[in-house]
Amino acid sequence: LIGIVDRNHLQICGSTEEVMPSDIPGLFASCGWNVDNLDDGHDCRKVFAKLAGIYNGNGAKERPTVIIAKTTMGKGVSFMENLAKYHGSPLKQEQLDAACAELGVANDSAKWAELRQKPVSAATRLANTVCYPRIEAGKAVVYDAGTRTDCRSAYGTALYELARLNNVPGKAPKIVGISCDLEGSVKMGDFHKHMPEAFLETGIQEHHAATMAGAISREEMATFFSTFGVFAVSEVYNQNRLNDINHTNVKVVATHLGLDVGEDGPTHQGIDYIGLMRNYFGFNVFLPADPNQTDHIVRHAAVSPGNCFVGMGRSKMNMITNEAGTPFFGADYVFTPGRGDWVRRGDKGTIISYGALSNYVMDAWQKLRDEGISVSVLMMASIVPLDRQSVLEAAKNGPVLTVEDHHVDTGLGAMIGTLVADEGLACGLKRLGVTHYGSSGKPADLYAEQGLDAAGI
Repeated sequence: LIGIVDRNHLQICGSTEEVMPSDIPGLFASCGWNVDNLDDGHDCRKVFAKLAGIYNGNGAKERPTVIIAKTTMGKGVSFMENLAKYHGSPLKQEQLDAACAELGVANDSAKWAELRQKPVSAATRLANTVCYPRIEAGKAVVYDAGTRTDCRSAYGTALYELARLNNVPGKAPKIVGISCDLEGSVKMGDFHKHMPEAFLETGIQEHHAATMAGAISREEMATFFSTFGVFAVSEVYNQNRLNDINHTNVKVVATHLGLDVGEDGPTHQGIDYIGLMRNYFGFNVFLPADPNQTDHIVRHAAVSPGNCFVGMGRSKMNMITNEAGTPFFGADYVFTPGRGDWVRRGDKGTIISYGALSNYVMDAWQKLRDEGISVSVLMMASIVPLDRQSVLEAAKNGPVLTVEDHHVDTGLGAMIGTLVADEGLACGLKRLGVTHYGSSGKPADLYAEQGLDAAGI
């Protein structure tokens, strides 16, 4: 690998030495590169001589080499040379004429002026023409009603089962896993052991990991990028946005969302994941209600092309059951994007929720039932796309209460409020969510403090 730095010592606001001084050779050397300097980056013969020397063994073969090439901004146009203003300033017509004459090139600005009169194309997005790999989903792992575990462990098990079915030793992997110094926390250990070459540990380089995940996902590999929610969403917002623009096939799986991160405190309690992920045009957003639904959603994500976000809390939880006491999201359950799950039916209103608070919602449902109040429970794992019909059904059948471990004004409650308003419905609506940053404490205490426990619901 050979890199060439075009080093002209200027940026928009002036000299780099004055604005943001950097030891470019030292930075590359500290990262293990061989550093070679070139006094005149405009001399093609000198550039080729450097390249030939590196290729023929002057540089260490096991390390990349960088050529720091000294250049002059605006080289060849006397009135532009070494002036920071021309980093981005366009030339007037007479200046353009003079510059072209000095460079000895034809001035074809008239052609471009004519083209600019035509309508601007909106075709700015890279089409997803990638052949997505055929992934075997396998059979869902079902945790019985008495099991108490966390969704991230269910994710790890599902990912391992997918790897075992699809990643054949000795062949290129169909599924790749990427993490950021959190293999154990995001439960990728078994996946790693099954095929070490399919697991990429980047260390604490989330921006790099997100960008790399997008690139790999366009090379006929399903790519799972996993870290804590605050890093997978807030930290790499722009990298996810670029992946969205580039029609990648990344599966962003965040394992530590919301106040459920608990003792790690407000810096690690990501409470903006729906609000931020909804800003993209090409990401589905899925938030499973329990480990059983997690298994189904992870398998769906693996077999489906395109970008998706799967989020979950950290804590262990009980399985959601039907009224007969068996797992609601059992072997026969089929996860369908854009469809919510009516876990309970009642006639006094509807509680709509998802994710880490599902157990608290079910406890609240039981408390209400004990008081003789029958309400419906709609678990909305598919946030994007949203089950509009089920929401409207709930809105027409009494008051609606949304409950979420998320910023109260930018999550599911806000989405439902907008939908109800757009449809012109008169509906009693109450939104419960995170109203201020949490402190460091047990999740149950943090939920109770913000009215998100069973009693508050």
